[in-house]
Amino acid sequence: MSGVRKALEIGRINLIRQFRDRGDLFFLIILPTLIIVALGLQFGGATNARLGVVSEAGDPDAAALVAAIAADDTRFDIRPVADEATLRSKVEHGELEAGLVIPAGFGGTLRGTGTAEIRYFGTSGALAQGLRAPIDAAAARVSAVITAARVAEADGAGTWDQARAAAESGYAAAPGVMVTVTRVGEISEFAGFTQFTLGATTQLVMFTFLTSMTASLRLVLSRQLGVSRRMSATPTSPATIIAGEAMGRYGIAVFQATYIVVVSALFFGVSWGNPVGAAAIILVFSLVSAGAAMLLGAMARNADQASSLGVFIGLALGALGGCMIPLQIMPATMQSLARLIPHSWAVTGLQSLITDGGGIDSVATNLAVLTGFAVVLLGLAAWRFRKAITG
Repeated sequence: MSGVRKALEIGRINLIRQFRDRGDLFFLIILPTLIIVALGLQFGGATNARLGVVSEAGDPDAAALVAAIAADDTRFDIRPVADEATLRSKVEHGELEAGLVIPAGFGGTLRGTGTAEIRYFGTSGALAQGLRAPIDAAAARVSAVITAARVAEADGAGTWDQARAAAESGYAAAPGVMVTVTRVGEISEFAGFTQFTLGATTQLVMFTFLTSMTASLRLVLSRQLGVSRRMSATPTSPATIIAGEAMGRYGIAVFQATYIVVVSALFFGVSWGNPVGAAAIILVFSLVSAGAAMLLGAMARNADQASSLGVFIGLALGALGGCMIPLQIMPATMQSLARLIPHSWAVTGLQSLITDGGGIDSVATNLAVLTGFAVVLLGLAAWRFRKAITG
């Protein structure tokens, strides 16, 4: 059997051992999916303000007011609420950004001579206060139309409905003030992201590295049980054994990353940008992960140490590299530190492909840096593992 075939066989056996462990399958498949969903639900999604509305069913004037508010550029997410007490509670507990109570008999009051009073609920924060403006604008429009209709009806211009229709028509045609809005400042760092994009990109990098690191314990077990030494006693060179073990770690990393890409694309609608560029980032970062796992497995004294250090190092580098806190909102000092960690280069590379729409050339720097990390880690791992199996 050739050295290449032997190395591939060693790698295949490592993959089989990994997938046979049900505990490992939880961390490979279930946990990444749950975290991506949680991050998407917590931080992603539409940016519409949630406005709870209490109104009388079947009142066309109340419905028209709500429609006018919903049509505003602020893009409220209108949510009907049963009563005022429930509305107040939801606003107080943060389930709604604001609330509006349109009293019963709202339409009848407008047709008479009384004053209809609507109530707005919001917290003392700037957001709730800012959301009041489009509601005031919609109420002012209704007030202007009703006032004109009452005057027209009193002057004998027709029935209430005729006067109301004329006022509506006149209001729409009346000249007003045109407001031009100009956006200033920089575009949001998360522009172009969908609900699950941030979670998918960061957790792909996090779990690809973390899963590889925790799998290093099997490398330690192979050394402790003498499997690696017995292989070296056969017509199998240390280089072949090292290559096979590295292929096993690499296969695990690629599987983890591929799973997250496929699931996030099919079920969460995440677009990964240019496929060649994304694949290149993933494959090279998987080499980085395999090299780090090989180095840990060659240096750890026992499986427990490898497992504990693997989780600690994986989480620590993930946090510093932008997998837990977005790089875009880190302080400048932390962003500079993150550039020393391969995770940050993988995250920024994937996210730039998604937001900028570039090809593989647009992430050439990221690929070059990640390749450097991979060469160094794999080189150190090969040197240390050779010493471990040959003495």
